[in-house]
Amino acid sequence: MKKSIVKGMSLTLCAVLALGGLGGTVYAMNTAGTPAPEQSVPAEPGAEAVPAGDRNVKDETVYVLARADGSVEKIIVSDWVQNTQGGDTIHDVTRLTDIENVKGRETCTLGGDNTCVWDAKGNDIYYQGSIDQELPVSVAVSYTLDGQPVSPEDLTGKSGRVSIRFDYTNRQYELVDIGGRQEKIYVPFAMLTGVVLDNDVFSNVSVSNGKLVNDGDRTIVAGLALPGLQDSLGLDRDTLDLPEYVEITADAEGFALENTVTLAANGLFNDIACEANELDSMGELDNELDQLTDAMDQLMDGSSRLYDGLCALLDSSKELAAGIDKLAAGAAQLKQGADGLSAGAGRLQTGAAALSQGLDALAQQNAALNGGAAQVFQTLLNTADAQLAAAGVQAPKLTAQNYAQVLEGVIASAGNSPAGQQVSALKASLDSYNSFYQGLQQYTAGVSQAQAGAGELNAGMGTLKSGADSLSVGAGQLYDGILTMRNSSPALIDGVTRLRDGAMELSDGLREFNEKGVQKLVDAFDGGLGQLMDRMDAVKAVSERYASFSGISPNMDGQVKFVWRTEAVDTRDQ
Repeated sequence: MKKSIVKGMSLTLCAVLALGGLGGTVYAMNTAGTPAPEQSVPAEPGAEAVPAGDRNVKDETVYVLARADGSVEKIIVSDWVQNTQGGDTIHDVTRLTDIENVKGRETCTLGGDNTCVWDAKGNDIYYQGSIDQELPVSVAVSYTLDGQPVSPEDLTGKSGRVSIRFDYTNRQYELVDIGGRQEKIYVPFAMLTGVVLDNDVFSNVSVSNGKLVNDGDRTIVAGLALPGLQDSLGLDRDTLDLPEYVEITADAEGFALENTVTLAANGLFNDIACEANELDSMGELDNELDQLTDAMDQLMDGSSRLYDGLCALLDSSKELAAGIDKLAAGAAQLKQGADGLSAGAGRLQTGAAALSQGLDALAQQNAALNGGAAQVFQTLLNTADAQLAAAGVQAPKLTAQNYAQVLEGVIASAGNSPAGQQVSALKASLDSYNSFYQGLQQYTAGVSQAQAGAGELNAGMGTLKSGADSLSVGAGQLYDGILTMRNSSPALIDGVTRLRDGAMELSDGLREFNEKGVQKLVDAFDGGLGQLMDRMDAVKAVSERYASFSGISPNMDGQVKFVWRTEAVDTRDQ
């Protein structure tokens, strides 16, 4: 549960950031305003009054675990009592049951009138507990499908046009004398609701009284409502209509909804109302209204510039789309060339493999050829030895290396005799075969070299083929990617077009808000200003007095916020 609440709180912070107008106002009030004078608060029975600046502070968070329709299942209250003076004991008041110290071992002693004395030993106290008590403000969630009311259980998995409406009811008020009449002044709760919508499920999302933030996968919806404030200020809705509900509308495909989170807090109104109370004169108020009018003028000018910028972006997007078309054509040519290169490399690899195999076969015959030729040469030399011996010539035994030198010596000594002449003829015959023998050796050596080269060529062609294949695959992927870009270009242009149209709607909406909202507010101030100021003072006072849900000691300052977490409407994980 704690993890879910943290997630919800993060979502709510996103909602506050998305509602930039409210955030800016709160920040301005906090920084520009001056602190309210310190006041003494009546002490609880048996305790002394403590000056405001010396009091302990109770920071209370009320977690409301609710069903999908907003009905309450359980309430858990978490309190942080800040021991500002480091006292040994803290006198607290609480209506909680099942109290548990969640960060330390300090204990409390319960007494009458819901009193609780903590043995603090100088420490802050963090505790939580349960409570069965009506909430000061309620959240009701209703659903429709194609305009017809439907329960969240029956809506699960359905498709169509759906709406999710959050209605807030403020029950916490005081009767205050305004202009001689008793008027209900409600505690000014600001209700911030955050919803995360899966873009695979929801499309065409819109929200009343809120903002949308789309990150591509999800649409974060942040809505704001101020239940009861309209009545507290006594403003006519034709003058200024303050929202009291948030409604989300979308097309759903297989409806499924995550937990929603709503934050209710009144503390920020303490500062906002204070600012109005500190105006010294009507002139200051007029100045503030002039600044508000100037700010609206700047907003409207800014929205116009935004529209102009989006028009320029749209033109650039069209140029980008044209460039992507050219890039796609070039990528197609590259892909075609890479495919051709891969096919050609395949054929070359096949030829190189065949050449290598043939030369391998030839090289295998080299030893036999060389051996046979050497044997024939030796036979011829043996025959020559026999012929010389038969002719009575005394000479060394002939070899392939010495036969020429030996026979030339015999020829030189025999002169032009018949013996000198089967010798000259014998040498000529041996020379002829020696030439053949040397040529055969050169041939077989060349075959061996060719065999090695063909092997290297075959290996290189394999590498070439692999590279060509990779190039072909890469070119194909490049082409597919650019094709995706080209196919996405219309969506890009359509998106920018929608942004441009949205900027126009924003500009028109700001103009309408200025006419129907700000200017009417200015008119309202110009009219019943005195009573409105009294009501604002009363709202501030009521807000300041509401400091706790579960109880608080009169000697403490406090603030309280409520966090609703509705259960998911989703059967996918069941």
